[in-house]
Amino acid sequence: MAIGGVVLLAPLLGLSVAVIDPLYQRPAVPADAAPERQSRALRVLSLNVAHGRGTSFHQLLTRRAHIERNLESIAELIRASDADVVALQELDAPSAWSGGFDHLAFLQERTELPYRFHGLHVARAKLAYGTGILSRYPIEVERSHAFSLNPLDTKGYVRTRVATPQGAVDVVSLHLDFKRDSERAIQLAQLSERLAERENPAPALVVAGDFNCRLEGADGVLAAFAAEHELSAPAEVGGTFPSRRPSRRIDYVLARGLQHRREVVLPLRLSDHCPVLADLVFPSAGD
Repeated sequence: MAIGGVVLLAPLLGLSVAVIDPLYQRPAVPADAAPERQSRALRVLSLNVAHGRGTSFHQLLTRRAHIERNLESIAELIRASDADVVALQELDAPSAWSGGFDHLAFLQERTELPYRFHGLHVARAKLAYGTGILSRYPIEVERSHAFSLNPLDTKGYVRTRVATPQGAVDVVSLHLDFKRDSERAIQLAQLSERLAERENPAPALVVAGDFNCRLEGADGVLAAFAAEHELSAPAEVGGTFPSRRPSRRIDYVLARGLQHRREVVLPLRLSDHCPVLADLVFPSAGD
């Protein structure tokens, strides 16, 4: 990957790091990247944005200009998809390793979605990131929770309540541990506790994000969580990771109180994950 010129990155923890800058090509987003939305649907898009690095090896080795262009492509997808709610993971606040600017604010400015919420699950000197929500509709509840199973745990979720024209929806943008089921089970148990504590919970619930595990298999931790909360997803629609050659489905839009009219994995290389797009309909909307 080291075939470009040498660049000097912004200091990380007080250190200047000289790295090889890989040959850059902005990710392409075709005009027809997303299908036409289903009638009366709430359109939800979920994507792990990988700290804005696109498909390069690490954000620390990526120029700020390239990170901005990668995020421009993600904004282009959000606009093209006409998404109402966007769940994002590995989403940076100003951090030395990813250009030193607020990635969610950058995306909001370019998509003109009026509402946002960013939860920081890591907030250290010159390093801050987590999960977030962009929304077309007002966000009435904002909660952020960082998991803390061990000193290396950097995952968590945000929970919002989105006031759509057809009713309130509780929306979770979630990022689970990538290492083992045992840690994911503990994290999902913590999320379950917080969901149970909701005051006046909305009748509809969406849990979207990077689960780092498959849904299928009745004995799996994610399947058990989905069953506990009566969350559903359509039949498998293709792999989401790695985006270069997707072989595993680890990103989902799960829903309760809403019917899946369509769910697609978009074959785009905007990060190491493929975006997932779902059209969800309130039962009262009918056909």
